[in-house]
Amino acid sequence: MKNVKFWLSTIACFWLSLVHAATLDTDEWLAQHNTVRVGVPTNLMPLIGIESGDGIGFDADMLRLITQKLPLTIKWQDCGSWSRCLKALEQREIDILPSMSYSEDRSRYTSFTQRYWSMPWAVLYRNKETLNARGSVNVGDLRGQRLGIIQDYSVVSLLRNQRGTEVIEYDNIEQATKALKENQINVYVDSLPILVYELQNHPITHANLEVLDDAPGQDLFFGVRSDWQPLVVTLNRGIDNITQSQQNQLRNKWYGYELQTGWSDEELIQVALKVGSGVVLVFLFIAFRNSRLRREVKLRKDAEKRIRYVATHDELTGLPNRKLLSDRLEQAMLQAERSNKAFAIMFLDLDGFKQINDKYGHEVGDELLIHASQRMQSMLRRSDTVCRYGGDEFVILLPTTPTTSAALAVARKLVVHIARPYQIGTHMLEVSTSIGVSLFPQHGSDENALLRAADKAMYAAKDAGKNDVRLAAP
Repeated sequence: MKNVKFWLSTIACFWLSLVHAATLDTDEWLAQHNTVRVGVPTNLMPLIGIESGDGIGFDADMLRLITQKLPLTIKWQDCGSWSRCLKALEQREIDILPSMSYSEDRSRYTSFTQRYWSMPWAVLYRNKETLNARGSVNVGDLRGQRLGIIQDYSVVSLLRNQRGTEVIEYDNIEQATKALKENQINVYVDSLPILVYELQNHPITHANLEVLDDAPGQDLFFGVRSDWQPLVVTLNRGIDNITQSQQNQLRNKWYGYELQTGWSDEELIQVALKVGSGVVLVFLFIAFRNSRLRREVKLRKDAEKRIRYVATHDELTGLPNRKLLSDRLEQAMLQAERSNKAFAIMFLDLDGFKQINDKYGHEVGDELLIHASQRMQSMLRRSDTVCRYGGDEFVILLPTTPTTSAALAVARKLVVHIARPYQIGTHMLEVSTSIGVSLFPQHGSDENALLRAADKAMYAAKDAGKNDVRLAAP
């Protein structure tokens, strides 16, 4: 018994010494790197900007909050256009770049913190006939349009994959909005807060603004130069300590606006006092009432749109959920029956995910699911649907893949792509995937039969050693 106690105490002391040493290593590194250069792109307000040499905006306040108890001096450095700032991070001219979304290309030279914020993409257009918008816009609705976007935004490749779509990249928002005004482009795509901020400061006549529902890359990370991994660990600790109350305060400070047109209440009162005409006052009163009505209608539409989105999408990954998959499967079957063509679905399961989730915790597991889902989306066409079916299970609908060989080729590409390592915080993680493939109507004539066939094929792939693909039995 004494020997057992001795060895337990020895092991405990050993692990405590390791933790203490890791803390000392980080502290020593911070002492040697106590000045951090933060890149500030132009035209990125209300996210980030520079005023009198100091950082302003949501990201600047968030970074101050994260590092407030650290012995760090932040140097705000204007790095130019977004494309130039990415290059500055790659060449280590700056140490941190805020508002980054994850991509495989950027991960070559960037270590990403955990997610600190999420915000939607949006589209700005002038002619209501340009888009068939019903409260929101999907990426598929942009087909055939001439789109403007800032160079090297993470969604550029996705937009270029839209059939018949022309994508024109600009250095800054002034160039893009000028092109929109001069009808050189039909639609401009950017972050919703940035577009609202731009319209508030530089109004565009007959402008229409809609949320872009299904574009990936809405999650924001601080990108850190890849050789400064201790800083990533330190920033992640700060992000973990941010409270919901602090998040709400920052959101209200920088995103506390309402999308509306016309005068504000204060402006209406000032005009009425200056004019003093009874007729004009009546006119202003009517305009005021109309403005209020438009505002209420807009808020109601936004609320309804959000409810529809939550009801049809997975909260963690933003992917379609089972309900939306079921609707799209039904549409695919009706289309296949009319055209007498087959289509494919795939059932995926991440091999080794449970062990990672158990070892590193749910937060790391959730980030891994997000990264894996982004890889799936990047490998598929916009006509395809990736659904988070539950846990670490995904279902993919390929409505325009009529042959077995084509479906298996897509599945094998996914197997290779998903098995590449994932950088999640300080961890380099690996998972593989087992995939089962079924085709309509060869393996089933309804939703349940197709999913069952693909599910059985997936388990056959697992039984054969995992990280493989199997076709459903006839």
